[in-house]
Amino acid sequence: FQEGGEGRYVLKPQREGGGYNFYGKELADKLKENCTITAVDDKESDVQLSPALSEFILMERLFPPQQRAILTRNGQVEGTGMTISELGCFGTIIASGEEGEVVHNEYAGFLLRTKFSGVDEGGVASGFATLSSPYLC
Repeated sequence: FQEGGEGRYVLKPQREGGGYNFYGKELADKLKENCTITAVDDKESDVQLSPALSEFILMERLFPPQQRAILTRNGQVEGTGMTISELGCFGTIIASGEEGEVVHNEYAGFLLRTKFSGVDEGGVASGFATLSSPYLC
């Protein structure tokens, strides 16, 4: 799960606010503790995941380009330096009945957040990132 010292994957809990993410060695340890691999034959293995992993999603990390910025919160400068931004697009979906027929599936907005480079966490509410506005040219 590591390439050149930086982990290519992150194990994230399915909740907002940042924190509680696993990277690199901590990610590998978490998976080792919660996975059982059994050889089926010479070419296949069966992987059993512990229920403790049910709240997480394993994601490939994104490494966006860096830009110099001044980050502010509540009108106060938090700091200056190299930053990265993350654009999240949201949607709403409603399905009915046991068949799961989709009756509504629409775009519902976006959130652009910016944080200092080298900060793994990204929650705005937890203080790791600030809200941003896109510059469209």
